[in-house]
Amino acid sequence: VAMVSSRTLNTVSCAAALMCLALAVVHVRSSRPSTLFQESAVVPQQTTELSWLQTSSFVDQIYMYAGLAVDNKHETGFIAKEIRKHNYQTVVRLFTSLDDATVRAVLWDQSVHCLVWPPLVRYPGISETAKTDLRAYAAAGNNVVFLGNYVAVQFMNDVFGFQLTDDYQNGPYYRNDRNVRNTPFQYLPSRIEQASIETYAVKTRSLPPGGKSMLDTLGATVAFAVRYDMGTVCYVGYNYNTPFHADQWTRVLHSAIDM
Repeated sequence: VAMVSSRTLNTVSCAAALMCLALAVVHVRSSRPSTLFQESAVVPQQTTELSWLQTSSFVDQIYMYAGLAVDNKHETGFIAKEIRKHNYQTVVRLFTSLDDATVRAVLWDQSVHCLVWPPLVRYPGISETAKTDLRAYAAAGNNVVFLGNYVAVQFMNDVFGFQLTDDYQNGPYYRNDRNVRNTPFQYLPSRIEQASIETYAVKTRSLPPGGKSMLDTLGATVAFAVRYDMGTVCYVGYNYNTPFHADQWTRVLHSAIDM
């Protein structure tokens, strides 16, 4: 009887062990699909972001003003060269007149979706009709980029009805990670050095609704973008008159143009 009981006990123990092993195998197998599903959910997101970086391209054509209100001797040519830096396929088209017919021809060109205003040395002589066309151009989904100084800030106020207030703060300037997300500015360095004293900021609190600071320090922004209906109005507060830290500021310029 003792021998039978011992055999019975051994049999029961073996059966219990086999049952535990079977349950463990079932648990492992059932957990694998969940793990694979989680991994497969992550990979496409990484692949999508990587493919976006690989396939995204800089704008292929740009209009830039090169008339009497800008410094054509020292700045316009250099800025055009910087725009095409690492983007040699980009064509920079210059226009020199601000009469209504010329401005309308530029703004109604369906093949070009970005207009750049270099740093202004004097207030441009532009009619109310041309200002209306400029607002319509931005509202239709195009990008207008202003560079440089407080004349540009005043011009933006007059054309778009902003109430921007000029300011000055020494650099460096810091990438605003809350605002740069999902914009070309997110790939800038976290810190941009001040290239010269001719860096022109705007009080961040004076930005209009839809305006976001991309680079700032102590309440002053030197690069911002304003959503204007379906388009954008951008500002980079630097006049590109020195090669000091030029690469950093060229990247800022490219980011503004690529909005």
